[in-house]
Amino acid sequence: MSRTNRGSCSWGSGRPSSREGDEDGVNHEGREEHEVKKFVFFAAFVAFVAFVVSWFSWSWLVAAQTEGRINIPYSDAKPILDALRPELIPDALRSLTPMQREASWPAWVSTRDTEIRERLAAGDEDSVITFLLFGVTFTSQPRYSFATAVATREPDAVVADPVVQARIKDLVAAVASPGANERLQFARRVIERHGIDFTTDMGRQGAREVLRAALTRMLADYDAYFRDSALGATLFRNRGLSSDTSIYAAFAIDAALKDAAAMGVLKQGSVRRVAVIGPGLDFTDKQEGYDFYPVQTIQPFAVTDSLRARNLAAPRDFQLMTYDLNPRVNDHIAAARQRAARGAGYTIQLPRDPAQQWERDLLGYWTRVGGKIGATVPPVAPPPAAGRVDVRAVRIRPDVVQMITPRDLDIILQRPEPLPDSDRFDLVIATNILIYYDVFEQSLALANIARMLHSEGVLLTNNPLFELPAIPVHQIGETKAIYTDGGSDWIAWYQRE
Repeated sequence: MSRTNRGSCSWGSGRPSSREGDEDGVNHEGREEHEVKKFVFFAAFVAFVAFVVSWFSWSWLVAAQTEGRINIPYSDAKPILDALRPELIPDALRSLTPMQREASWPAWVSTRDTEIRERLAAGDEDSVITFLLFGVTFTSQPRYSFATAVATREPDAVVADPVVQARIKDLVAAVASPGANERLQFARRVIERHGIDFTTDMGRQGAREVLRAALTRMLADYDAYFRDSALGATLFRNRGLSSDTSIYAAFAIDAALKDAAAMGVLKQGSVRRVAVIGPGLDFTDKQEGYDFYPVQTIQPFAVTDSLRARNLAAPRDFQLMTYDLNPRVNDHIAAARQRAARGAGYTIQLPRDPAQQWERDLLGYWTRVGGKIGATVPPVAPPPAAGRVDVRAVRIRPDVVQMITPRDLDIILQRPEPLPDSDRFDLVIATNILIYYDVFEQSLALANIARMLHSEGVLLTNNPLFELPAIPVHQIGETKAIYTDGGSDWIAWYQRE
């Protein structure tokens, strides 16, 4: 029943003076009460239906993201434990006999998976702190030079810097009233984990203290990482898991695909199934730090575009799966798929700081990426506080967005299952992911990836991995991707026997 109809039952502000009028008034009130009850019942019914539909949609989304996975069995872990030196084995397993290890393995995997997922909280704080230092939408303060700060200044001095102090104050004020800004909403949730109440002066002061402490911790962590004497491939094994990403990884993979195609490792039209592990979200990247456009994911679309540009993607039945243990990443991609089902595309914004002297190949990639899966559209205009920024935007077609399916997965300890031979992957991509783990856990991940790949399937990663006899995956090549005069990366190619 509409509000207009309900209003017509309540006509007349005064009551008639006659008895007959009184009776009519009572009857009208009775009818009104009856109509109101019908309205309330109908509204409750509609709300119930909406709740059920919403619940089932959410339940389906969660189930779709978590279905079809298993924990790595001890039979796959045992050869790794047997091959590694004792000091590379986790403390909880090191002193156990083989029988004790097998018996405790399921519990160890479950506990370790929980511990790994808990590292997301520290990664979230790192993202908020990068937002604090580099963001331009919540403050008029200049962006802070994080690289210079890490190289030349102590954490306490960075925190005490007047620009940083002003940025902390401005961010807390913005987070206290975030509106529809996704980054501010996320920053608020992260800060509120510390028991902060933004509705009080004391709470807002506490929020500033939380940000100062998180910045101090992150700077100290970076200092410890760069002083670490361990293997570079495991440098971030104790660091929080951050979801940040940028165009650099996409360019490096594009360069590797070009070389792999030239060498005949990947053949034209042969790539039908692709897995991207840790696709990431461009929240506030640590290289650029821009925040004037919506949060976005880049790599799944960039990989699809590169495969088509290199004529490697199968002309039919192409599918790309993303695997991530961060629910924010999975939910973001799932929401994009839902919008695409209604005919909406997905726009990616590609900022470039002209002051950074990009190499010619990277600049060329920036000008063409997305051309095979979408169309160039007007970009978001950067605010004056961002300084000079060149921005290119591409609207990805809805059919391409729907080819991408997110799954919740901890690649260190889990893998998709069941996975028939026909559904195994031709290509798996894992950039800026495995460096967050030690040698043992990297080896577990490689064992899981080996199970995902079909024979001669290829893994591309910028993390060099130990090759163990029990894992049928071996390095067959590498590509150097140069970003700037002082910045580059290596993409290693691994192939399953």
